[in-house]
Amino acid sequence: MNYQPIIQHLTTCGYAVSAIEFCLLPAIKVECEISGYEVSLIHIKVDELKEIPSFVLEKPEAFPRLAHTLSFDKWGVASICVNVPDSVSINYEVPELAFEESLNRHITLLNQCLSDQEWNEKELLREFLAGWYQIREQEYANFLCLSDAGNFELIDVFPPKKKNDKYGLDSYHFGVPKDYNQNSNYSLINNQIKGRGIPTGIGCIVPLQSLIPAPWRKSDLSDWYIKILDFIDPSIRDKLTHTFGQSRDHSFWIIFNAVTDSGKTWFGLHFVLKKDIKGKKNFPLNTKNLEFWDIKAMDIRLFNKERIIPRSGADISLQNKKVLLVGCGSVGSQIANQLASTGIGHLTLVDPDSLSLDNLYRHSLPTSYVNWPKIFGLIIELQNKYPWLDTDQKFCGLLNLRDESLLNSFDLVIIAVGSPSQERIFHDFCIKNEIETAVINTWVEGYGIGGHATLDIPDSLGCLRCAYVNSLDFSRGLVSNLNFLKSDQSLTKNMAGCGNAFLPYSNLTAIQTALIASGLASKFLLGEITQSSKVSWKGSPTDVINNGFELTDRYQAFTKPLEVLPLLNSGCDICNG
Repeated sequence: MNYQPIIQHLTTCGYAVSAIEFCLLPAIKVECEISGYEVSLIHIKVDELKEIPSFVLEKPEAFPRLAHTLSFDKWGVASICVNVPDSVSINYEVPELAFEESLNRHITLLNQCLSDQEWNEKELLREFLAGWYQIREQEYANFLCLSDAGNFELIDVFPPKKKNDKYGLDSYHFGVPKDYNQNSNYSLINNQIKGRGIPTGIGCIVPLQSLIPAPWRKSDLSDWYIKILDFIDPSIRDKLTHTFGQSRDHSFWIIFNAVTDSGKTWFGLHFVLKKDIKGKKNFPLNTKNLEFWDIKAMDIRLFNKERIIPRSGADISLQNKKVLLVGCGSVGSQIANQLASTGIGHLTLVDPDSLSLDNLYRHSLPTSYVNWPKIFGLIIELQNKYPWLDTDQKFCGLLNLRDESLLNSFDLVIIAVGSPSQERIFHDFCIKNEIETAVINTWVEGYGIGGHATLDIPDSLGCLRCAYVNSLDFSRGLVSNLNFLKSDQSLTKNMAGCGNAFLPYSNLTAIQTALIASGLASKFLLGEITQSSKVSWKGSPTDVINNGFELTDRYQAFTKPLEVLPLLNSGCDICNG
């Protein structure tokens, strides 16, 4: 990229700009005065402008500690964070303007930091972790704490399962509170803890009343630690003194937490005896005892549902919801994953079949589960991904679930078996026995033409039979009036004679159908839908037409795909009787 026009433009704007070499790399330097300080900003030249141009601050030690900067002592500069670089749409066609805009942002930020000490201090605290990451030791980049509240408590520290492993939870240290309640259903957490043997370290969680900015450099960590002790509540300081202050060991782990404008901030310290020190020493609570110890900064990640679930886009309020999912085929298996990802706390899976190789490309399970019962494979996969999902299973079919007490123990039943006859029989049982649980029925049609879901809420007008009213004479029909393919057509194919017939549809259509059913379920469980409803998605008719099949009038007239509509049909004898 030609920098000469850029230098000329910035010079015209009043900046002192020069071409230099920085760490053997071509660069430009911009010199200016900001809040009484002589400031030099350096930009390393790039071949192509893909993001907002970045500048670093030369000789950051000449200034007060500045927010939104990170010092790199080796090169004598500090980076300046004015934006996530690729989040800004830049004028790459006129790079001179992009550089002018970037300089304005850098100078505006530095001016506020240098001229408004109160704001600068507040920002340093808000971005505490950004500074902490600069001094943390890489070996402690992965430390999971299982504390829920952050109150003072003792913890056992378990090392990584594999010392040099960098991937997965096996690479993490685990900090587990002494009184941690290990629910046997949470296999992911249990397996991690049990698979590590006995703890190899002791530690504690210490809440702070307030916080000061993170140390500027690793060499400042000892002095910073002594200062931070003054921010511990006296009662907690007494507990720390009586538990740790009297203890002698080769290492101690301390996990701090404090409330900042960014929320509760967690960080940790590992105290390790210096190599030339023999025997064990007391935990350092003063400068004198600190001389025996090396202090290493740790990055602490919380592993509790109150943080992980909402941070991952799920809803913590769904943790107390119980769902019965009947049918774990191509559509049902996708629903299971989608429901689990919303934050559902309990999911019971029902299916009598095993995974067939024939359905591999439209099922969520991999080849390792071929010939396994689908419910067993799904439960393993779900528990390995969702730590706070409680699961159960029933190896049976839909009509084996006609049990009033069983059905009423759930918040929602979802049926994805693709069998209209069984679904109508099951619905008759629910009506006759006044089942109080809402039911979703969902099915996919062949040839990519679409999929449907109905939500039948007791005490709300609209039921499954509304979706089966014959539109010609308002009698109870045998096929759904929501369908896009006309009835009485031989829609199935087979590749190996009798017993191997199948309805052609892709994994994408199964996923799309699962999405509308899961969306309906989530909205109902969150209280956003309170009346019986229906929703359909509409696909292309190309494959249907190419195979010589006919479409229903509803397909031709349907203009509200993915829209949740009332389920009630005025011709339903159950709802209008």
